[in-house]
Order: sequence, then C-alpha cells, then structure tokens
Amino acid sequence: MSVIPYWPRASLCVTLALLLAACAAAPPPAPAGPPPVGNVALVATNASPAQAQAFDIGVLVFTTMAGNEEIARSGAEIFSQIRKTETQYLPVALRSTLTASNQWGVVRVLPAADPSMDIMVEGTIVRSDGAELVLHIRASDSTGRVWLDRDYADIARVADYPDSAPMLLDRGLTFGLDPFQDIYAAIANDLLLVHQGLAQAALDEIHNVSQLRYASDLSPEAFSRYLEEDELGFLRVTRLPASNDPLLRNVADIGARNDIFIDTIDEYYEALYQDVKPIYDIWRQYSFEQVTEERASLERARSGNSNSGSFEAISQNYNRYKWSKIFEQEFVALASGFVSETAPAVLELSRNVNGLSGPVEEQYAQWRVLLRGLFDIETEGLNATPLLNTP
Repeated sequence: MSVIPYWPRASLCVTLALLLAACAAAPPPAPAGPPPVGNVALVATNASPAQAQAFDIGVLVFTTMAGNEEIARSGAEIFSQIRKTETQYLPVALRSTLTASNQWGVVRVLPAADPSMDIMVEGTIVRSDGAELVLHIRASDSTGRVWLDRDYADIARVADYPDSAPMLLDRGLTFGLDPFQDIYAAIANDLLLVHQGLAQAALDEIHNVSQLRYASDLSPEAFSRYLEEDELGFLRVTRLPASNDPLLRNVADIGARNDIFIDTIDEYYEALYQDVKPIYDIWRQYSFEQVTEERASLERARSGNSNSGSFEAISQNYNRYKWSKIFEQEFVALASGFVSETAPAVLELSRNVNGLSGPVEEQYAQWRVLLRGLFDIETEGLNATPLLNTP
C-alpha cells in the first residue's frame, strides 16, 4: 500500500481540484485508433414517425475483442465475467438512445438476428477501459444493404465520473449520463442520416422484404419464391402476395406472438442492465483511474519529469490509495454481488415461456423452431400457395 505523505487537508483538496480540472480539460492521450466522436447531440423528434417510415431495429448482443491478457490486466478474475456481461450491457445503452430519438419503430436487443427486423445492428467491442470506448458497428437492412460499417470512438473525462469514491452498497449513487453517451448518439444520428437519404420506394421495399423474409422463415416452400437477389446481391420482392391471403394472415398472427416473445427478451436485457449497472459503473471508474494514471506516468517518463514529491504525484498516490481501500473493503461484495445480481435475471425468461430451457440464446433458437411448427399446424389444409396480387 502506498504511504501518503502528510499534507494539510485544505491544500490537498485544492491541489486535487486543480488536477481534476486540468484532466477534464485535456484527457490523457489514448492509443492510436479512430478519432473520438466529440460532443454529439442526439437528433430527436417529438412526433412519432409515420408507419411507412417506422423501421424496426434489432440490436444484437455485442462481441468483444478483449483477450485473456487484457482481462488479466483488469485486476481480478471476477472482471472476466464483467467483460462478458458488457457485451449485453452496451447494446442496451445503444437501444435506449435509439428509442429516445423517437425516429424509429420498435427497437429491441436480441441474442441472434431476427428476420422480422427491418434493420439489424451488430457491434464489436474493440476497446473498453473506462477511459476510452471503441466500437465497430455494422448495420444492414433486410435487403442486405449495409448502412454502417465503421469504428466509433469516444473518450471519457474526469467530469464524466463522480467526484467522490463510489461505494458498492450505496444503491442511491447516481453516475448521471453514461460516460460514453456521445458514441451512442453518433451511431443513432448516422443511422438516421442513411434513412433520410433513401427514397420512399426504397423504404417501402425494405418493409416488404422484411415481411416476406419473416414469412419465408416460417414457410420457405410457400414464400421464398417471392424474393430474389438482384445483380448487386440485394434481396428484392418479385411480387407481393394478396393482402387477403389466408397464409399471410397466419404469418401476421404468428408475428404478433413473436413480438411478445422478443419483447420479453428485450426486457431481460434491460433488467440485466439495471441489475449490474452499479457494479459496472464502479469497475469502469476504477479502470478509468488506473488507465489515466498509467498514461500520465508514461508521459512524465517521456518528458523526464518523474518527481515523486510533486503535487501531481501526491494526488495520484492519494487516488491509488482511495481505490485500493475501496477494493480492500468491498471486493468480496463486488464479486458475490455481481453473481447474485445476474443469476436471477438469467432465469427470468424461463419463467415466462414454458417448455424453453438453457441460456437466452438457446431459448431464442428453440422459440424459432416452435413458431415454425405452430405455423405448419395452423395452416394445415390451407392452400400452400399464397394468393397473388393481380396486375
């Protein structure tokens, strides 16, 4: 444990305040990568979009590029579980931002691609250390057209975290906005920009392809013939079934049940987000402090200024001591609390849907098979070929 030199409390507080203000104005340099998105205002509207404009979006559970070495540097074995959980945590933050913009239809977090969605968003966590967040985002619509395929980066500042050391058992602690809220706003704005650049005919085509893709997933023999790839590899509708076709009505009925189920899945991820947020926030601020100190130490070494008795060194020693005490006092609670908070959420879905078992990803796959069987039973005896719209 570091020994803190004696220093009058008032002077130390002033020194810390000046140091934090300087850091807030100029965060330490981050590793090379995409430029930060900066301050981004979410483009939102009060008026809900018209039905023809309201695209449903599925945000897939993210993947991560964090390897074993990076996880080991996190400081404790429990953080390997936190690394895994943030792949489910961050998509909820993006979904909430998309929903807050009021520019879309229904936005859900899903464990796998759903053919009923107009847009699917995939994310990979390239870097996440509390000081910087880098995401690779790929978004495509139901026709196969890619909307986004790029890296987004954001840098946190001291002002993004509480001034006082957070305590795990203080459930009333409020961290305010996500330190990386700008990155989610940038993604949402870029999706909206692509959407606004499409003609109404293209938007209608996406809606129609989504409907027929979902119908084809339920009954390939009945509906797949109404979709084909064009010369660019995008799906397009060759001809629409008649609006009064009984098979299509059954597709709509099954789709309504599917909506209820995937809403339940989305609620599971939201519950998980709320459960682990206090612990994840503590880890992220802890990591921010460590990364900031490491970068500052490297900068001092490069400049030849490594005076251990300086105000800056004293302040950093104080921070190191502060965080060591937090983890000395609360690490057991941190580890056990993380498991106890997440375990009930994992069982939530099983209570709502009888006959499904296993992790959420497996339950989702089982549900898709169940719906196909249900569609076959309910359409038995109906004309296997959908009615066509007449020219």
